[in-house]
Amino acid sequence: MSMAGLLFGMAIVNGHGQTAGSLANGLSAGAVSRGGAMAAESGDVLDAVEGNPAGMAGLRQRTVDVTGVGVFAWGSFRNSVDPDGKMSGVAGALPYGAVGIPLGQKLKQTRWSAALAVTPDELMRTNWQYLDPPGTAGASYGLTKNQSQIIGIRTSAALAWTMGSKWTAGVTTGLVVNSNTLKVPYIFQQQPQLAGLKVLLDLNTRGVGWNGSLGAQWRPSDRLNIGAAWKSMTYVQSFGTADGTASAQFAALGIAANPAFHYRAEVDNQLPQTAALGAAWQVGRRSERRVRWSFEGDWTDWGGAFRTLPVKLTEGTNATINSVAGGNSIVDGVPLHWRDQWIVRTGVELPLRRGWMARGGYSYMSNPVPSTTLTPLTAAILRNRVAAGAGWGGERWHWDAAYEAQLPSSQAVGHSALLAGEYDNSRMQLMAQSVTVSARLTF
Repeated sequence: MSMAGLLFGMAIVNGHGQTAGSLANGLSAGAVSRGGAMAAESGDVLDAVEGNPAGMAGLRQRTVDVTGVGVFAWGSFRNSVDPDGKMSGVAGALPYGAVGIPLGQKLKQTRWSAALAVTPDELMRTNWQYLDPPGTAGASYGLTKNQSQIIGIRTSAALAWTMGSKWTAGVTTGLVVNSNTLKVPYIFQQQPQLAGLKVLLDLNTRGVGWNGSLGAQWRPSDRLNIGAAWKSMTYVQSFGTADGTASAQFAALGIAANPAFHYRAEVDNQLPQTAALGAAWQVGRRSERRVRWSFEGDWTDWGGAFRTLPVKLTEGTNATINSVAGGNSIVDGVPLHWRDQWIVRTGVELPLRRGWMARGGYSYMSNPVPSTTLTPLTAAILRNRVAAGAGWGGERWHWDAAYEAQLPSSQAVGHSALLAGEYDNSRMQLMAQSVTVSARLTF
């Protein structure tokens, strides 16, 4: 497994528009159930902070929004020595929330709104188990667990304002605290002396990064709202340790030496910039009974962000590895060559009696991962998502729940561009489900 496994959590689960996965279809249960459309929506502080900050302009009351999500994933993997590799279990679960405040003494007439939020930018845990295929000189670590955990929590502040009767705008800035854990057989890719050799790696790093977003909405009539949003690239420089063993590779090469090693590690993660354009259209004569349709298109700059993943290891303790590498430091890079991604979303909200609301949604995401660099831990191949949900609103409380199914998707690898040929003629399939529950209190 290459170090690109660190990217799987980012590629599968991330904030709105930034990735191809579970949280990419919205943060609140309302957004999830309408296919993730948020660019033209208003009234939900969580979705505004993550999707389009202009959506919280005109806030008339203080609000507290709290949401919890659970993601359940399943996958299969077939390689040259194992036709039945598996991934299963809970992929991630996390609560998050936001506080929205109208600014000014006369709250019901204010043109300014502010918010503070703590939300997931990345959230994923994978646990694959399959036979490690023979690599250089036949080195294999047998039946191994390929584990990856990526957590990125964004603490953000947002400001929005109303400009006349038709226009609103907003901005956010956020601090992303990131942690990465990876336990896999790792194949060096670009370090000249070690390229193609394999070790069993246990890597843990932590770091911080910044990002920001801005957005605007235009309301030409009481039935139509149009919104656009942009989110900046996020660069996270994370530091930690890398421990492990080269036992199988040493044995395959006939090296009788201590195979254990320890390094200080640096992994530089770069999440792409994104853009979204959407519209919300209400149909019906009575305003309280209008059906609301949402449409949105998103773009994610994976092609600019995921070309190569740089990995830096320093202060190595294994004398044999140091002698081969020419020192106690290793600079490696994993080729990715991802493509830009396009996302189409559509959703509908149906008002029911006594404050109830029913929702449904669908989204399609193009596949950003080329087969030549695909591995089980970079399999961001889920394309089609369907969702349904319901909500209820009272005078002070509003509740929403959503269920989303990320329909099964598969992809095969013919000849892999990764060294040692371990992923040649392999195939993987994935699916995921999520349950999201949201609550809002106004006061």
